[in-house]
Amino acid sequence: MTVPYYIEHDYKRVQVPHEIVAYCDLYTVDADREDLRYTDCIYMNMGYYGNDPRLLKKMRERLFNKVYPVFE
Repeated sequence: MTVPYYIEHDYKRVQVPHEIVAYCDLYTVDADREDLRYTDCIYMNMGYYGNDPRLLKKMRERLFNKVYPVFE
């Protein structure tokens, strides 16, 4: 079970979907969750910067559905 992650948007507390938290954990490897890079990743993937949510979802799915070879 994962711990819910919340952000504040328009003076409201909004829960971030787990797939976005997992993506930003992976994408911003060395950033803490209070770091600006991590928060920016969350806000961008939530669609708050005007990005197309469908394209962002495809981008996250492409990263998680990638097969990483164990041996080359």
